[in-house]
Amino acid sequence: MALTQEIRQAVRGLMQAPAVSGAAVLCLALGLGATTAIYSAVYAALLKSLPFSEPDGLVTVFRTTPHFQSGPFSPANYLDLRRETRTLESVAAATSGTWLMEGREESLRVSVTRIAGNIFEIMGVDALRGRVFVDADDSAESPAVAVLAETFWRNRFGADPSVVGSTVRLEGEAYEVIGIARDEFFVPHGNRMLRPDVWVPLRFSATEATTRGNNYLLLMGRLRDGVTVASADAELKQVMAGIIEANPDLEGEQLRVVPMRQESTRFVRGPLLLLLGAVGFVLMIAAANVASLLLARGVSRRREIAVRAVLGAGRWKVIRPALVEAVVLTMVGTAGGLALAGTGVRVIRVMVPGQLPQLANLSVDWAVLVVALAIAVTVALVCAVAPAWQASRSDPHEALRSGARGGTSRRQQRFLRTIVAVEVGLSLVLLLGAGLVLRGFERLVGQDPGFDPEPLLAFTVSVPPDRYEDRSAADAFLAPVLEAVRGVAGVEDAGSVNLIPYDNWGWNFNIRYEGQAVEQRTQLPLTETRTATASYFSTLGLQLLRGRLMDERDTEAAPIVVVVNQALVDRDFRGEDPIGRRFHLSDTVFATIVGVVSNTRNMGPDRDPQGGVYYGYSQSQRRSTSFPILVRAPGDAVRLVAPITNAIRSVDPNAAVNQVRPMTEVIGASVGRPRFYLTLLGIFAGVALLLSIAGLYGVMSYVVAQRTREIGIRSALGSTPQRTLQFVMRQGMALVVAGVGIGLFGGFALTRLLGGLLYGVSPLDAFTWFGVTALLSGTGAVAILLPARRASAVEPVVAMRVE
Repeated sequence: MALTQEIRQAVRGLMQAPAVSGAAVLCLALGLGATTAIYSAVYAALLKSLPFSEPDGLVTVFRTTPHFQSGPFSPANYLDLRRETRTLESVAAATSGTWLMEGREESLRVSVTRIAGNIFEIMGVDALRGRVFVDADDSAESPAVAVLAETFWRNRFGADPSVVGSTVRLEGEAYEVIGIARDEFFVPHGNRMLRPDVWVPLRFSATEATTRGNNYLLLMGRLRDGVTVASADAELKQVMAGIIEANPDLEGEQLRVVPMRQESTRFVRGPLLLLLGAVGFVLMIAAANVASLLLARGVSRRREIAVRAVLGAGRWKVIRPALVEAVVLTMVGTAGGLALAGTGVRVIRVMVPGQLPQLANLSVDWAVLVVALAIAVTVALVCAVAPAWQASRSDPHEALRSGARGGTSRRQQRFLRTIVAVEVGLSLVLLLGAGLVLRGFERLVGQDPGFDPEPLLAFTVSVPPDRYEDRSAADAFLAPVLEAVRGVAGVEDAGSVNLIPYDNWGWNFNIRYEGQAVEQRTQLPLTETRTATASYFSTLGLQLLRGRLMDERDTEAAPIVVVVNQALVDRDFRGEDPIGRRFHLSDTVFATIVGVVSNTRNMGPDRDPQGGVYYGYSQSQRRSTSFPILVRAPGDAVRLVAPITNAIRSVDPNAAVNQVRPMTEVIGASVGRPRFYLTLLGIFAGVALLLSIAGLYGVMSYVVAQRTREIGIRSALGSTPQRTLQFVMRQGMALVVAGVGIGLFGGFALTRLLGGLLYGVSPLDAFTWFGVTALLSGTGAVAILLPARRASAVEPVVAMRVE
């Protein structure tokens, strides 16, 4: 009963000081919520073990060349490595793509990963329903089987258990669904995470099994007991050397073996740790604010404590109200923090699946919340109880004689001022980081893609392969589809390219020109390759700089011709005319350059245009039945989706139209990861600025209240309101200047951690440093001006009136 009464009194006391109480609760909620959400993300992405059996034994294997260090393998090399290794218990491979799944009412493109049957055994996972693959499923003589991902099964099939044992049609072939894979199952490989809609066995034809030049397989394995990663790396390098000795064309290739967990986090570790440091700053600023608010409130209650002491209350009874108030504040702040943490986690889950698949199943980490709560409770209790404890030890008669002024020591004032200066410094560090990242992001998205994306609409159209077994879908389907789409009112042009810029970085090869001395193949220039219709270039708005495009002359029976981009000409010809030059497709087969077009940034805005070649559909990928299409339609191109779909199905009613997106959205998705980092860092910087300004305002208001009598005496002795205003402003701005100094020093240290997020912007960018400093100084001056104006309006008689 007594405790309930004290809680009620604490609530009433806090409500009597709503500004202090509300600010303290808000600071606690922001600090706890932001810290819990971000550290939960860091823990999930960097620290949490992979959800597999004995994950420390899992490794990733990369092919290396002079051009890259994280490449895929060819089928023949994979099979040799799998057969020859002794340090790895087993080796598995995977490769991803999109396939057409035929439905009763509508067909759609689904993401499919072809995996070796032993991969589930390597990972140590089982099925949610049915069974997973085994080695025997890799055999071409075995029935065609598939495993569905849990989320896809629930969304597409309504979690119908009878789906297991039924048949689905993929790429025109019937597959028996033998199981449902748990959502927790995925295949990490470097900065990629394979988490498809459908898993199917990895099978090779007799020709594929002997292919060494077509590299598309991602390799992973499990160490044998007692074997280290270094030992496996050394052994597989030796095996690879034997493969190269038997196949001299592979000279220059090698491999590396790395722990799976380490490599899967390498690309996100730096930015996530930066965000963790940023949210740590927010927590420190919030704690400092709570400390200054509660210390100021505790000092202002000295008279109340003195009255309790004079009336005979013991020390415990004197400090207990402050203790209960601190507990109530902490409980309310914790509730708000928990709500904010839950909201933050949900927002992160929505923002990141495509950019940080490690966070797709993110949830609040309760251990983190407990640690953050312990910090908050400690700050609240110490800063609420310490003034009460100190007041209980002082002479109550002296406190009563000081009247309502409460009084505060120089040491207490210095402590409060130091807290505020540190807050301002931490805020400046965060603002500098956010400002530099913003400048880098502006530069990134401001890169010219080589075309105007505004009027472009991108989508993929697919048809069942069995409908075009005896003819080329590129001729019988794609050509009339493009003609039908051009006939839609509002459409200016339409074209197809097998890999849409910014969305898929494509294939590449080492180019060797006719007459060029035979070199080590891997030392030859790396060149992108795409397949396109002639109308693709006009649809995208690319310029034909010289020569011609592919046309009706370039049939399957005609000599192979290509169009190259200007980047390849600049790299390989250096002022010479490339038209008519040929390069090797094999020792005896050549492709002839017939045209040059302007560049596009196919690999995203952070990469300069790379040298590339374009083949025509009539001479390449004639067996393809899936065609990405771009449509140029000025205005709102999305409004034409329905008539475009109707036009396509007028050519083939079974055609599936999927992945419909404006090209602006495609380009936006390519910068999703830096946008995610910038958004969170900007939010933290904004919160830090608000908290520090609130702290500055609170402390200056407190100082003015404590020195009201002094200000009245100054006014009575002839000080003008303007001088009083200047006096308070000088004191406040001294804190801002001190904080700016701390922040600039910290900013120099911070800039060393931002390299990967600045995209060509100097860490010492003068515009950002000056702008951020001016912003913080200006907002700080405004925060000080309000209590300073209040001080200048104090009436001397009122200020000196004795209670």
